[in-house]
Amino acid sequence: MKRAEHQPERSLCLYAGIYALTWTVQDRGTLLPQHSHTWPHISYVVSGVVRAWCGDTELGDFVAPCAIKIAAHEMHSFLTMTDNVTILCLHNADHLETDEPAVAAEHHLSFEED
Repeated sequence: MKRAEHQPERSLCLYAGIYALTWTVQDRGTLLPQHSHTWPHISYVVSGVVRAWCGDTELGDFVAPCAIKIAAHEMHSFLTMTDNVTILCLHNADHLETDEPAVAAEHHLSFEED
């Protein structure tokens, strides 16, 4: 797999008990790898289209604006189907153990050498 030319950018807002992490992805075909959290959350597609998976199960394509419910300990990943995708991950800040939602498991990608 080749590394995306433009890496996803993230920004964080923590307010009123809500942890909101915004992912801005410039290029279509960018994969946000599988990971899971210890608590359920919502991944909200703000702009663009993403294909989502939970584990090996393809959930389908999600066209903004829409919410995707992610259960606790559910491995999930997203593939951008259009340029300029924005995904907002919403977590209950009361469950934070550090400044980030607890990650129960994650996969790492292997990239081709340039």
